[in-house]
Amino acid sequence: MLFLKSGLYSRLQGLILLFILNTSLWSGPGSTIKGVVLNEKGEKLSFANIFLKGKFDGCISDENGFFQFITKEKGENILVCSFIGYQTYEQWLLLEANKSFELTIQLKAAPLQGERVTVTASAFTSGTEDGVTLSSLEVMTTPGAAADVFWAMKTFPSVPPVDEGAGLFIRGGDVSETAIYLDGALLNHPYRYESPTGGFFGTISPFLLKGTFFSSGGFSAQYGNALSGVLDMASQGIPTQKLLTLGLGLAANSIKVELPLMNYKAGISFSGNKSETETMFKFNGNSKNFSHFPSAYDINFNAIWRYHSNGYVKFFIFRESDEVGVQVEDPIYEIYYRGKTTTNLYNLRLHQAINKQLIISGNIAYSTFKRTMGISNRRLNLDDNLWQLNFTTEYEMLSSLKLKGGINYLIPRALFTGERPFDEEDFAPDASLYEIKTDYRSSRQAVFLESEFVTPWAMVVSPGLRLEKESVSRRTLLAPRLNIVFPLTPALSLTAAYGIYHQFPEIQYYDSIIGNPDLSAMKSIHSIAGVHYQHETTVYRCEIFYKDYQQLLKNIPTINYRNEGYGYAYGFDIFVKRNFQKLSGWISYSYLVARRKWFEYTQLTSPDFDITHNLSVVAKYGFSPRFNLGLLYRFATGKPYTAASGEYNKCRVPDYHKLDVNFSYLHYFVKGKPSVLYFSISNVLNRNNIFDYRYSEDYTQRQAVTSSMNRTIYFGISLSF
Repeated sequence: MLFLKSGLYSRLQGLILLFILNTSLWSGPGSTIKGVVLNEKGEKLSFANIFLKGKFDGCISDENGFFQFITKEKGENILVCSFIGYQTYEQWLLLEANKSFELTIQLKAAPLQGERVTVTASAFTSGTEDGVTLSSLEVMTTPGAAADVFWAMKTFPSVPPVDEGAGLFIRGGDVSETAIYLDGALLNHPYRYESPTGGFFGTISPFLLKGTFFSSGGFSAQYGNALSGVLDMASQGIPTQKLLTLGLGLAANSIKVELPLMNYKAGISFSGNKSETETMFKFNGNSKNFSHFPSAYDINFNAIWRYHSNGYVKFFIFRESDEVGVQVEDPIYEIYYRGKTTTNLYNLRLHQAINKQLIISGNIAYSTFKRTMGISNRRLNLDDNLWQLNFTTEYEMLSSLKLKGGINYLIPRALFTGERPFDEEDFAPDASLYEIKTDYRSSRQAVFLESEFVTPWAMVVSPGLRLEKESVSRRTLLAPRLNIVFPLTPALSLTAAYGIYHQFPEIQYYDSIIGNPDLSAMKSIHSIAGVHYQHETTVYRCEIFYKDYQQLLKNIPTINYRNEGYGYAYGFDIFVKRNFQKLSGWISYSYLVARRKWFEYTQLTSPDFDITHNLSVVAKYGFSPRFNLGLLYRFATGKPYTAASGEYNKCRVPDYHKLDVNFSYLHYFVKGKPSVLYFSISNVLNRNNIFDYRYSEDYTQRQAVTSSMNRTIYFGISLSF
């Protein structure tokens, strides 16, 4: 479980607000649609969605409520304006070449009665649909979130800070127990600078996303091979305008190009990012000894074609590579970690609405992951490939009954090689080593079926069933799921969920020398109950949960690993989100008790991710439409650690405290194209948080694993013309 204990890189890239440099290129005449969006009080609404119904032409309103876009559509069209908490606005327009429309759109508050179909236990979404709790813009502007989806999710309840990384430890579950998806494709390795606790950054930038679905438990039968949680992301659609985006920062440079094609029936986008952190570390006073400062690059290409008004095909290519070399804290030896990873993803996705009742979608994806790493006397290499085919169909039989089903077919193949000592904790340079070679080949097939029906009492019941089979264990798994939403008022609902979940062990545990080729799937059972209130821009949520873990991996000295481990987790979450005129933000709190007897533990005890109390307070204040301040304060109970031989996690490190602040100032050199000056301070209190202790073999000496940097300053400017 040893890796680079420096979350520094996660602080920097997200402090960079990519700026918008919109080219004025346009091919041919069209209709110009512009105006302002107001609420019932006449106040301007920022970031409302304005678009032509059934088309991809549209935009969002700026921070002053103004919007403008050009369309080549002709004839009668419906203009739609939508905003969370307000009734959808529609207006007929007769579009002609070179014709201009200037509109004032006033939205009326809505009771959100349709929310019964989007509110589910333990689920948070971001995007444009009802039930949004965190928008894509908030992901990028949340202080301390580093403009990263994973870091933003860590400001929600149930996701405590275990180290300085971005790994999602959900409700007493390990980071490996959360499944990550992009456009229907499972991401086996979603983290940059990957480590046993996840990694220090997500590989997918929020600038590539149009929405996310995050569930901390009780998720539907559509998702499998995850014991604790799901993060499902969707990439951007057809570009609405020709766009060139350039970014320049203290530690990263970027470029993004968006180009609509075929009269906005198709489009392509490309982006590239390059990160070099040496300057940033030296500027802030680095406390780590790097042999190679963290560096990374990523490129992606996204092509989408809307071949029919109700169907599209999308092709997404992504490549990311990162490298780091750093000294790791140890009380006895001088230990260096050296690692390099490269990730590739190719995903072809199809979506088609056959009619108003039937929708089909599917994707074919192929991903590769290569990692070379060395730490002290050990060398480990992983070559991981995954083919996957997914197909889903949705059918609305009646207004009160919907069916959804699908198939998943995955072919994972992984080659795990290297050398390591017989004692995992032995970092002596002369320790005896043995060779590892695990060639894991498998196939997994799964089918699922779920329904959603509304009872006469307006209660929404969503039962589901998932059937899965895996070739190595030759076992068939059955997993029922159930989600219930009972609305007391249009804004207030009671929620409940129950489900059985399975997950197959990571590939290294199938090794014939250090593992067991005959392992079966692990199991967890979720039971959740809660209260959810949402009206306009106000969200309150409280949930209690209990999770029963079975068939976890347990180290048996004579035969290595077997599925004889077990454990449980229980607790409650509170989430409050409010938006006022100038002040917005949210508060999340979690109480957690987690116990496990697994791996090397000889007794039922706290795992490393048993964080009893976890509190996040996020506040954003607009002093003016141009000047904004953001604050994030986070408190968490200290992580458990082992202080004596034979005792497992009986002690805790000191509590975790962290305050982050950022400032941004917008200026329009060109109308509608903001330039941004930004300034950020991470860990304002300059607290040296301790994340763990490393002991000598006889437990007579120890060294604290602390924050790699204390107070960190970052600043920059973006210009748009």
